[in-house]
Amino acid sequence: MNWALSIAREAIADVRLTEEAGRELAAGETRLAVRRFALTANNITYAAFGTVMRYWEFFPGQDDRGRLPVWGFAEVTETRCDALTVGERIYGYFPAGAELIVQPGNVESASFIDFTAHRAELPPAYNRYVRCAADPLWSPDREAAQMVLQPLFITSFLLATFLRDEQAFGAQSISLTSASSKTAIALAWLLKAHPVEGVSVRALTSKGNAQFVEGLELYDEIVTYDALDSLPQDERHVVVDFAGSSDINTAIHTRLVDQLMANIRVGGAHWEKSVPASHLPGPKPQFFFAPDHARARIKEWGQEAFDARYRAGWDGFADAGSRYFDYVEEAGGEAALDVYKRFVAGGVPARAALTIAV
Repeated sequence: MNWALSIAREAIADVRLTEEAGRELAAGETRLAVRRFALTANNITYAAFGTVMRYWEFFPGQDDRGRLPVWGFAEVTETRCDALTVGERIYGYFPAGAELIVQPGNVESASFIDFTAHRAELPPAYNRYVRCAADPLWSPDREAAQMVLQPLFITSFLLATFLRDEQAFGAQSISLTSASSKTAIALAWLLKAHPVEGVSVRALTSKGNAQFVEGLELYDEIVTYDALDSLPQDERHVVVDFAGSSDINTAIHTRLVDQLMANIRVGGAHWEKSVPASHLPGPKPQFFFAPDHARARIKEWGQEAFDARYRAGWDGFADAGSRYFDYVEEAGGEAALDVYKRFVAGGVPARAALTIAV
């Protein structure tokens, strides 16, 4: 079955399994059979911001509903592009489903770009596909970590670099909302490995996740959401917001006001309450769009230096991930549908690192 998750673009809890009609390849195209992909809270952020951030535009559905972007591995099963070979393993950005047809261009030994017309104006970082046999970061036994953690680790890596360059905006502490999320954990790990001098890192989390967060041993302090009124008012703060909750943002801004140096919005784990409150006291939340920061860093450092710094960080965090997360793989479209619904309902434990075998 050529299945896919079909999601209402403006009501992301409205999801169903659908079958896509197949078609023959046009000249230059390649059929990729998706073999494995990860489902994380990061994918719910893709859905929640699908319209405003154009995530729905990557994989148009035949029913005019959204196709959830995911990161995973595929196999070339048919190709009319002479530069690719049937049987190759490919890593990249796919719809949550069974296949993707691409138009490979700029084909190199290690990668290619999907030149399908509708993707031309979309962020290029999502259009690059890695040929695993030539990828120094790929190994079969690390595929689960790569699917689950690598897409979010790049965001954390760029955030950590940004915060260090900005000297945390003169703050004395950096607070991470949704501190149990994998992107927040990666950022906390990076800041523990290479701190911003004189700046502590605080976890903001739910009561239910506080014990898990404490066990990570990555944060200097843990504050639960029901205790936000305990945040010190005689200290300068930066917030990195992975939760995206308007209620949490209102509480933080109201408590800290002028002592809040910056609020950097990254995710939408609390997607159902993510519309920003208007007229918040203190600084206006600023959205952190990783592809723009990646382009700026590559221009500043050069591609080779960027890759080397990123690879060093990734190797360390990928190894550490086995201590923090439990990798579990489920199989098939019905499993993908169930896992997605559990994420939307907030029913996935923080330790779970879930992948789908197609």
